[in-house]
Amino acid sequence: MTNKELLEETRRAIAEVFGEFVRTEDINESICPTKDHPGGWAPGSHVVISTENGLPTDAYEPFLAEKWMEVTDRLPDGYFIQTINPAIMAVYDI
Repeated sequence: MTNKELLEETRRAIAEVFGEFVRTEDINESICPTKDHPGGWAPGSHVVISTENGLPTDAYEPFLAEKWMEVTDRLPDGYFIQTINPAIMAVYDI
């Protein structure tokens, strides 16, 4: 799977889980390939997810960790989401 395909799959999975609470524009603006992320927070990942543009973070609400696990379950086999800090999450392969 290419990083571009994984990026689109990640956006789709987030929209399926959080779509009624988060605008599509915020989802699209919050997710980018790791090579395009200016912070360099998640080396070795494929996709970086910023929660500063309206995406919920699981750093403060345990309930949201379950929702992010749902997002992970919707990703292609072999990929998972890891929280880096309250503002950054990333998609890695196993």
